[in-house]
Amino acid sequence: MKIVISGQDRTQDIGSGLQAAARNRTTDSGRPAEIAPAISCLRLLEASSEIQYQQTFLNLLRYRDNVDTLPFPIPHKPGLVGALTAKVKVVLWKVFRYQYDRITFRQNLVNHLYTSALEFQHREQQREIQELRRRVAALESKTGQP
Repeated sequence: MKIVISGQDRTQDIGSGLQAAARNRTTDSGRPAEIAPAISCLRLLEASSEIQYQQTFLNLLRYRDNVDTLPFPIPHKPGLVGALTAKVKVVLWKVFRYQYDRITFRQNLVNHLYTSALEFQHREQQREIQELRRRVAALESKTGQP
């Protein structure tokens, strides 16, 4: 690992601290560490045309339009004060979680409606395009022009 800040190599003075912090950090938070490649937004980079991009985007949107309130690790400062602060945050999260659940339920409804509307609009446009192509082909065959 090499760390360059403002054009200066800072690997010696910052790198060891970062590596120690990385070793101390727990990786098992009960949730997946990364998003599955099949639903990663990086799939948008694979699109070779605007149509393919739109189709990939709509497929990914259906997977990613949900807000959740699942438990998550709360970052905190080291030491007693940091640990105490984290405990207070955990208790507050448990006390007020019902409010967040209500809010996220409503937000998820709105997100799903928007996603469905976008999918419907996309399907309708594709249907119209196919119909127009069919009509143009019929007109071209009548006039004998390509």
